[in-house]
Amino acid sequence: MYFTYTLILTLGLALSLPYYLARFRKYAPTLRDRLGLLKLPRLKDAIWVHAVSVGEVKAVERLVERLRQQFPGAPLVVSTATPTGQQLARERRDVIDHTFYFPIDLPWCVRRTVERIGPKMVIIAETEIWPNFLRACRRRSIPVVMINGRISDRSFARYRLVRRWLRRVFEDYTVIGMQSEMDRRRIEAIGADPEKVTVFGNLKYDAAGASRPVEPTLAGILESWNPVWIAASTMPGEEELVLDAFADLRASHPRLKLVIAPRHAHRFDEVEEIIKRRHVAYARRTRPDAAGDVLLLDTIGELASIFQYATVVFMGGSLVPTGGHNVLEPARYRKPIVFGPHMENFRDMARLFLDAKAAVQIQRAAELTPTIRKLLSNAAMASELGQNAHGIVRENSGATDRVLRFLQPVEARR
Repeated sequence: MYFTYTLILTLGLALSLPYYLARFRKYAPTLRDRLGLLKLPRLKDAIWVHAVSVGEVKAVERLVERLRQQFPGAPLVVSTATPTGQQLARERRDVIDHTFYFPIDLPWCVRRTVERIGPKMVIIAETEIWPNFLRACRRRSIPVVMINGRISDRSFARYRLVRRWLRRVFEDYTVIGMQSEMDRRRIEAIGADPEKVTVFGNLKYDAAGASRPVEPTLAGILESWNPVWIAASTMPGEEELVLDAFADLRASHPRLKLVIAPRHAHRFDEVEEIIKRRHVAYARRTRPDAAGDVLLLDTIGELASIFQYATVVFMGGSLVPTGGHNVLEPARYRKPIVFGPHMENFRDMARLFLDAKAAVQIQRAAELTPTIRKLLSNAAMASELGQNAHGIVRENSGATDRVLRFLQPVEARR
């Protein structure tokens, strides 16, 4: 089965790579790392943390800081799969020794990377299944720990089709740490050994307590705006809906300002064109102007910190079927949160917030305008939602401590 997997992956890469590099040129500079040709010194006994993209890097940020304290003499490295995740990781050079892109899961790429990094332990954020990488680590007696694992409804259906093979792949994990009991049951149902599976909780609850100072120019603009609606992590098809609602809301709230933060950096120019077509006064974060009514946040890593200026927050990726996004960052600042029907990737979190009256869920785009208007007009309701949201963050923190307590004996197993 490993041979078949490797053959299919090799053929797929050979056929798609030219198109991939032409279509997404930003990935071309990452190819050297992905092939295992790292421009790093040969390391020994490194602690290797893998975090796919921005969300995962944010989730492990507190953990990485604590790992630096717990293993002060070990090289601490972080790999990512996306340029935006890499950019965010590089900003933490105060605790991270080296960053690089995760290798393509081909035996020769994996072997070169593992030999260069020389890890004594690998920590993988969320449910990453790379058979050749896991196999290479097991053959070298390198413990591999999954943290913050989750299995979405969609992934569960797909994984069930190959659970017989996944059973063999999961054997190469030393520990499989999941976010919830449901995630535990699901990963066991697709082949994971119950003896290896545990529940650490969700590290993102801890990450919600960490933010960075807001750049003074941006802070000055946002402090001068009131009220402020932040449409966070928007996906294709949502910006138009948000701008339509904003135009309607300005009739009853003429001082309202809007911050749109697209989820993906490659869409910044596209979203600017959408805003331009509405003939609304706007500015980009990289070209700030307090006179605008709309601010396009075209940077990576600032959104978490600017939630403090919001009057109300709409969490994107939820009005279109993309699974939703993490609501913990605005919750930390006691902000009223609105999201749509598509929160499949954060089902447990969404249910927790709704049950605690800590967020409002709308079922269709037509409900966006009246819901935002109600929260802008009803300060008591908005405050109650925000306080309840903050309470959830406070009550569910602690996953980082649980992971760290577990890692000490795992590292000693080698």
